[in-house]
Amino acid sequence: MQKSETGTADRILQTAIQLMKDKGFKAVTIKEIAQGAQVSEMTIFRHFETKKRLLETAIEKHSIVTSFQNLFETQITWELEKDLYLIASTYLDQMEANRSIFLISVQERTTMPELSHHVSHSPKKLKQSLAHYFQVMSEKKKAKIESPDKQAISFLTFFFGYFASLTFLGNQFITDSKEDFIQHCVQTYCRGIT
Repeated sequence: MQKSETGTADRILQTAIQLMKDKGFKAVTIKEIAQGAQVSEMTIFRHFETKKRLLETAIEKHSIVTSFQNLFETQITWELEKDLYLIASTYLDQMEANRSIFLISVQERTTMPELSHHVSHSPKKLKQSLAHYFQVMSEKKKAKIESPDKQAISFLTFFFGYFASLTFLGNQFITDSKEDFIQHCVQTYCRGIT
């Protein structure tokens, strides 16, 4: 795709994500997306073929896999608390950046159950990378890990719960800042596995 076509595709994706978040997937029409993105309906069909493919492309484009591959390949120090703080912080930043995709997937979970397959790809890959990290830390005798997979799930669940709580309840339940929450959870978690 050429640069101008990439810009057009991105504009279409952003418009579609916003409309789908606000109105729901089924309620949004290609005509509304075209008007919002200031393109023709034919341009949308040329780029994405269907409204469903447009949503799938948005999910793929907003995958957190790439940023975490880079993190695990270049930023890990093998210092447990420092690494877990970085992982948690990056995870929450990525979830916040993708809040609209998350909300669409929640809204459409019953009308489009296949959507969960697309949305779950990133968390599964992140869990695998984190489980591998825990396995290596155990082998290095820097942590006591009996089940790296379960440790990865429990760690990520802390922060998914924080994100979901803020998304649905604002600060009515959790009033800690993101940094304070991460710091407390990471310190508690580290005490439990070292």
